[in-house]
Amino acid sequence: MRSIMDTTRRGSVRNTALVLSLGALIALSSCNSRPKFPAPDSKEYKDVVSAFYIGLSALQVGDDVHADAKLSELTRLVPGEPSGWANWGILALRQRNYDVAAQRLEKSRDVSPENDQIYNLLGILESQRGNSAAALADFRKASELNPENLRAVYSLAEETERQGGANSDSDFQALLQKILVAQPGNLAALLELSRMAAKRGDGETLKSALTQLNSHSSSWPAEAQRQLAAVQTAVSGNDLRAAATQTTFLRNVLMRDPDYRHSLRIIKAAPGEEAEPFTHFLLMQTPVFQPAPADLGLTFNAQPLAAPAGGKWTWIGAISLGSAGAPVVAVANEREVRSQFSFPRRRFGGVSPIGWNCAG
Repeated sequence: MRSIMDTTRRGSVRNTALVLSLGALIALSSCNSRPKFPAPDSKEYKDVVSAFYIGLSALQVGDDVHADAKLSELTRLVPGEPSGWANWGILALRQRNYDVAAQRLEKSRDVSPENDQIYNLLGILESQRGNSAAALADFRKASELNPENLRAVYSLAEETERQGGANSDSDFQALLQKILVAQPGNLAALLELSRMAAKRGDGETLKSALTQLNSHSSSWPAEAQRQLAAVQTAVSGNDLRAAATQTTFLRNVLMRDPDYRHSLRIIKAAPGEEAEPFTHFLLMQTPVFQPAPADLGLTFNAQPLAAPAGGKWTWIGAISLGSAGAPVVAVANEREVRSQFSFPRRRFGGVSPIGWNCAG
């Protein structure tokens, strides 16, 4: 009997040791699976930084050739940095190469699965592809990860209304109210809440939203104020269907108002700018940029400059006539701009002066 117990005890010890060993191996494997990045003081790090910022700049100005080359290089140098995959995915998304964009954005998500902006990009991709269910899931995940990502919340609201369904209108209204909790008084959100409340026949919410809109209306253009009054008249007459239509007209008029446009940009990007690139690393150490030390030894030797004859000049300044060479001095008044410069003579050598003036 004792022999059986000893054998059982030894087996239990061996099993415990095996479990501990497996746990250690899993932990070690997890540590080793973390992406490795070059040291900030290394040449490799400088190469990564150069590829990232050149690729980003090219992406921002629409230079697709350079953006593709540098972002491809970036993902090769540091495949564990999600911002490179995301920005490269945005390039494909803007080119409407949706399958490639999906591969790159999903790679970015796999490397950084808790980043709300990456899920928002995936939602934009799926929405453009017409995959409403997938877009809803991605926008919802983005807003859950970061409730302050108001653009993701509003995109979720828009996609919810677009998809339709038994509860789509009430869900849309709840999402707009969530935005207004995060940013009270947002004109665009208030106007959309008014439209949906009127559509749903929710008079109490509609009146509350209109009261808040009215408090901002003193600086609106006269046409916008008249349109707001038309909405209020429809509500007073209990014609909420007409009120919903009038809120759409009011939105169109308010697009001319800078305050409204500012509030709209907080919750919705301008057309064509929905997919915003990352401007910094997500996992790698972002470089610290510092200005060069001031050149305290720099001095200037001011000398009087004779103004061209033949006029009274009220302005003087330097004008660059090209990418090479020093600027030329120009003078001007309310009617005329005058300057003088020289250019090399290809045939005989030396320089020849040319004067020019523009008279109004």
